[in-house]
Amino acid sequence: MEEYNNLLEQMNIQHAIIGDVTTSLPDILHDLTKVRLASLASACNLPGRSKMKKQELIQALIEHLTDADHLEAALLITSAMEWQLFESLLRQSVLHNNFIQFEHYSYLMDRGLVFTYFSKGGLYVIIPDEIKNAFTKLDAASFNQKHGSMQLIYEYIQSLSNLYGVIKPAKLLEIYNAQNNVALSEEEFMERFEKLKNRQQSFFMLKGYIVNSYLAPEESPGELEELLIQIKDKPQYVPERNELLKYADEFYFEMTPQLMKLRAYILKEICRDTEMVDDLIDDIQLACTMEATPQDLIFEFERRDLQFQSMEQADIIVALMNDVYNHTRLWIHGGHTPFEMNRLKGNIPLRSANRPLSALNKNQVSVTKIGRNEPCPCGSGFKYKKCCGK
Repeated sequence: MEEYNNLLEQMNIQHAIIGDVTTSLPDILHDLTKVRLASLASACNLPGRSKMKKQELIQALIEHLTDADHLEAALLITSAMEWQLFESLLRQSVLHNNFIQFEHYSYLMDRGLVFTYFSKGGLYVIIPDEIKNAFTKLDAASFNQKHGSMQLIYEYIQSLSNLYGVIKPAKLLEIYNAQNNVALSEEEFMERFEKLKNRQQSFFMLKGYIVNSYLAPEESPGELEELLIQIKDKPQYVPERNELLKYADEFYFEMTPQLMKLRAYILKEICRDTEMVDDLIDDIQLACTMEATPQDLIFEFERRDLQFQSMEQADIIVALMNDVYNHTRLWIHGGHTPFEMNRLKGNIPLRSANRPLSALNKNQVSVTKIGRNEPCPCGSGFKYKKCCGK
């Protein structure tokens, strides 16, 4: 934990202004480097910014950042965590926390709504006085209603793109309207979607579909087209509202009875380290969503130096993992599990729960995906899911 906090602190310091803390916007902008000023001007899309001298740029930024319309537009697409931080700063202006998560304030900082200072060994997150005063001019009731609506739309887009991988906007809107009292028109939905696209998201629009960023053509060429072929004419699994919105967290998954049974067996028979086993279960579940082979799943044990005591024990593990796979929600089945889809369609193959390890191909396993709990390849020292895997 100490190592994690040290890495977190260093990441925060990298993005902080070094020097005495101030909450005056003109003074803060003067403290920024030329590169940071240019980056902020670009994020604000200031016209003519490349030809401005520093003082001209600062004045233009002050006018933009304190403009009520621009301020509202930037705040409307904040996440729940970002909005919580902004609200707390409205009450106290300065927050001292060396170990705050960078993603909690990075968007707000990129838009010039908050800044960080590192002074006398402490990290301070601050809101400029001028931003706070500008916010008081907004109609609070109207803003809260708009922000709540925007946040709910975001959660549905995030949830359904995580659950299905790809979805038509019309289908997403159908699910949203069926689960909420206040219905949206297609025009209202697309207007909100366009606003949400004004910041980096884990989804995008392509070929008339809302698509999970994992399927971006530059990252996974051909996988979107293949998925569209596989899901053709298959029904989609639509959970109840409360369960559905859990999928807004990209790391959420159902802790199924099959996963619990596998976890209990590993803890009892193979490894008593609860943290290691939980990470193992996490990565096995992720691997199943990626349709990993039984050999790939066995590799999750091997790379942790977890040894089977006998072939019989290995066969039990394989059977348990096959059962886990058969009850894992997959994009290729519209969010259904292979077991559910087999009952619906009757022609979906299941992995045999009794297939022994000796029947598997013993060729060396080639793993191309990064497990959620592996060290991030960027070298930050964080787990992948806490760093570039976000």
